[in-house]
Amino acid sequence: MIPQRNRMHTMAALIFVTCVKILCIPSYRSTDFDVHRNWLAITRHLPLREWYFDNGNGTTVHTLDYPPTFAYFEYILSNNPVTSWLITSQLLDERCLELLPDSDNYPTTECVAFHRATVIMSDVLLWIGASIACDTQGFLFVVLNPGLLWLDHVHFQYNGAMLGILLASLGLLVRGSQRQGKAYHFHHLGAAFLYAVLVTMKHLYLPLAPLYFIYFLSNYCFQGNQFSLRNFLNVAAVTGGTLVLPFVPFLLQDEPLSQLSQIAARLFPFGRGLVHDYWAANAWALYMLADKVVARVLGFSLPEVSPALCALYLFMGLVPGFVYAWKATPRTFLYCVVFCALSSFMLAYHVHEKAIMTAIIPLTLLLQDEQDKRLFLRMNALGLVGLFPLLFRPVELPLKLVSYIGYMAFVYHRLGEPALASLDLLGMAALMIVVAFLELVYPLVLYPRMEFLPLLLVSVSCAVGLIGCWLHTGFLMVRSQEKKKAR
Repeated sequence: MIPQRNRMHTMAALIFVTCVKILCIPSYRSTDFDVHRNWLAITRHLPLREWYFDNGNGTTVHTLDYPPTFAYFEYILSNNPVTSWLITSQLLDERCLELLPDSDNYPTTECVAFHRATVIMSDVLLWIGASIACDTQGFLFVVLNPGLLWLDHVHFQYNGAMLGILLASLGLLVRGSQRQGKAYHFHHLGAAFLYAVLVTMKHLYLPLAPLYFIYFLSNYCFQGNQFSLRNFLNVAAVTGGTLVLPFVPFLLQDEPLSQLSQIAARLFPFGRGLVHDYWAANAWALYMLADKVVARVLGFSLPEVSPALCALYLFMGLVPGFVYAWKATPRTFLYCVVFCALSSFMLAYHVHEKAIMTAIIPLTLLLQDEQDKRLFLRMNALGLVGLFPLLFRPVELPLKLVSYIGYMAFVYHRLGEPALASLDLLGMAALMIVVAFLELVYPLVLYPRMEFLPLLLVSVSCAVGLIGCWLHTGFLMVRSQEKKKAR
């Protein structure tokens, strides 16, 4: 039973953050808004066999490139009684859900409000997942995190809903380890089901698949030294069925192999290159900086990193997490999740800056000792600053700074004001200098010269700190397993 005071704090936080999201409806939106608007139009007007082939006869770049379960989610949003009623009542213009070329797709105010409302409502999944996985403090850290506010309710995406599914899966695993009998199987199979659903919604979470497989094999299929074939078949049926089912409608179309090939091509567009428009704060940001320095000083470029070579590096980065997931306690497994999420962020091909949230949010489940708390503070301080350039207009600056400073102060206070090392204080000072240059010095003094310089400084400086967080997470993962052996 949650204490009355904690329930009041939770409700107050939900009301507050929802009001902020509503106030953000008129704010800046990225081209991701046009992407999702077009996906609604595709699933509303086109037959399923054309979903992953359509490009508006070459008039749009906003093609469907998420896995099928997310496409069905878009279909539900565009084909339901409420949406139909809004259109027939002229509260939502029909053009909002029409297939439009990129040259003529400017949305009305009503269209923007409709799309923003779908994101606000989808955050219920984040709340449910956080309530399953977290205590009151962790719940507040999740739902108040400004990164999700900036990404989903300003920039425009649906990260919160999918992180909620991940949290629910992790929460069921942790709870399942403390249960017996039918509840034990229900929690584990429920966790497997939710993770499989998550992967079929967004393939960003695919690097965690081997980790889940190893954990389930060692902790659920093996009962002591005995292998349970029944448990293995149960989890295989739940996971396999959930992974395959979303693809069945596409397999029933004419030329099913062509459908699968096209889906794979859309999900893994390697032609986009190793890095995103501006570099995520990862190992490849440092590599690209080194490439620019070498090219300027020595006159040649570093070797190009192919998708296959990148996959090899990623696998090598994930291996320590896989090793420590074998016979892991639930706590060690959570460290493995954060470690593998960071490995994916650091080493995967064409990583977006938003992927850091896949490590920050699960870390809220591990805030027990001083090391955990300092890691959480560091990762938020660096990861959130790495998102700053997504909201580049001056009008959004107060929102960024107030929510960032307010959240970091709130977290520091709720964690009991943990002692910070000298390196933390030095890093924070350096980070503030970078932020000041990004938001004040460059716009007032240098703009529009050296346009990529502020992005480079943010990516590289945050990358150095986040690589430290990655190594720190690995240390805590090893330490957690060693503590288990000591007992």
